[in-house]
Amino acid sequence: MANFGLSKPWIAELDEKAGKYRNAFKCNKAINTSVTPNFNEGKLYGDNQLAEALKEFKEANVSLAVDQMPIQAPKVVFGHEVGESGEEISRTGDSSRFVGYGFIVTEMYEGVKRFRACLLLKVKFVEGEESYETQGESIAFKTPTLNGTAMGTTKNEWRRKSPYYETEDEADKWLQVQLGVIEKCETPVASVKGGEYEEEQSVVLVTETKDATIKYTTDGTTPSATNGIEYAESISIAKNIGLRAIAYKDGAENSDVMIEEYFIITV
Repeated sequence: MANFGLSKPWIAELDEKAGKYRNAFKCNKAINTSVTPNFNEGKLYGDNQLAEALKEFKEANVSLAVDQMPIQAPKVVFGHEVGESGEEISRTGDSSRFVGYGFIVTEMYEGVKRFRACLLLKVKFVEGEESYETQGESIAFKTPTLNGTAMGTTKNEWRRKSPYYETEDEADKWLQVQLGVIEKCETPVASVKGGEYEEEQSVVLVTETKDATIKYTTDGTTPSATNGIEYAESISIAKNIGLRAIAYKDGAENSDVMIEEYFIITV
């Protein structure tokens, strides 16, 4: 495949303990970006030949150039103080924060133009040179460039790529959901996990998303806002059944589908 476009760069502060992002912002217009993975490598030779080879991800060098950065960028990325008026104060004790960084690439996929989002889950950018030049007979634009390092999270993930989409807006929505710009409902949880039981079970469904509605199915179909039974009270499981459930609400992305399989063993 070949890529020929770059757009909609996003950055959001990483709260690694909670496993979520906050304070996301769009970095105006992208000019270029690069991601260069680095690896730890080891080789073992025996009997005059290569016997073992190991190559593991270490980190990735990241660069991002945009036409301009939003006012809140120095606060989110570098920990500087930014006032409501836009006044920025850099202190000697300020330190860069871990952020998520994502962007959209336009590619030719199987002969068709498609859009795909790429998200680097844990990046630390460093402040680089700021250069200024007086205006002469021609105008030379000086644009901001960030350089940093992408590394693995506590779950050993360092990058995610979206499915291929037909439109840029679909890829951008996927990216915004990942970075918490668009809320995604939490997947429902069943009070009784799937498995084998010797008697009827009473299952309660809950979601951590406030004001979300839960719908469930027991006929093998996928529940949605328009398909399934709206959850209102505990569900009695008296026979072998597959229980599927989602949570949804206006203005938010539907949750992932919960699937629990129950087997009632009668003696």
